[in-house]
Amino acid sequence: MSLKEERAEQALRNERTTVFGWLSVGLLVLAGAAAAFLAAWTVEAVAPVERHHAVIMKVDDDPGLSDGHERFDYVVEAMTTDGRVLALAAGQERVNHLSLGEPVIVTLSRATGRPLSVRNRDGVVELHHHPWAVLAVVLAGLFTAVVAWRVRPLLRAASAVLPFAPRLVTATLTAAALLLAGNALLDAETHGDSRHVADGMGIYRDAKSFPKQVVPTGREARLDDLHVTARGPAADSVPAGDDTRLRIVSVPLTVRNPTPADVPWVPVKLIGEGTGEPQLLRGGRCGDEPGASDGSFARGETTGRLCFAVAQGFEPRYLILTRGGTTLAFDVRAGAHAAR
Repeated sequence: MSLKEERAEQALRNERTTVFGWLSVGLLVLAGAAAAFLAAWTVEAVAPVERHHAVIMKVDDDPGLSDGHERFDYVVEAMTTDGRVLALAAGQERVNHLSLGEPVIVTLSRATGRPLSVRNRDGVVELHHHPWAVLAVVLAGLFTAVVAWRVRPLLRAASAVLPFAPRLVTATLTAAALLLAGNALLDAETHGDSRHVADGMGIYRDAKSFPKQVVPTGREARLDDLHVTARGPAADSVPAGDDTRLRIVSVPLTVRNPTPADVPWVPVKLIGEGTGEPQLLRGGRCGDEPGASDGSFARGETTGRLCFAVAQGFEPRYLILTRGGTTLAFDVRAGAHAAR
């Protein structure tokens, strides 16, 4: 073999070594990611759990465009009895049947604080042990096992392009193990994104945002084309058959709709002192009382109640209604002076 041919052969071997070396690096990185996923999933599967009674407070399933293709991102959030906000899913169509104001029981992992399942009246929605997750676990396990079986030649090949590859892999796995172990030892009260505990007054704590017109109970006020009366103060209510342990506050309301059409929805908020954002329940969750409303009002006169799920310790103050550019604040504090 001539010198030129030997050089060409050596260059080819070097090229193959480089390609196989970077391919080995990629496989090791993917195996590390798969191992981390398996570790987190296993920790959540075996760690203790905690259950929270909550109410669905946000359902965002508006279609959007991504790279010119239509998509649906389902973002569902629930408020617990202590006012915390839990993100139940992002992009998971399994929860798209949950509706605003629906009471649920959320199971959280005490190790990671992530939701594992959601229970409503129709059954349990698995967010952790669902079929696609199990399939991902099986595939990740098989891939990790194959890479572990051939880890020595892969490390040797990776060392050809990254001399520190073995140390990097060892350091990464050690750091991941310490992170998971530390997270598992955290107290349960540190989970749940306490930063997302809302102020009960919301934006209306700022006097600039608070409605200019405050209406006492018993007095009728005009809200655009509707005539609204808060007949009494907000009070705790226990709808018949309710087993959710949520604290429910109801406000007696009369709405006259003189227009020839039903009003499908009026933005309604209950604000007050304490934590958490009160959530308006569906009419059927208000004790099935005739006239119970979820913000929609039929033609003619509607007399009933608005029911809200609130956090423990919340003190209702004002009922805020908005329509046609008009915003009214009805004073529904207990003991507030009624209009004569």
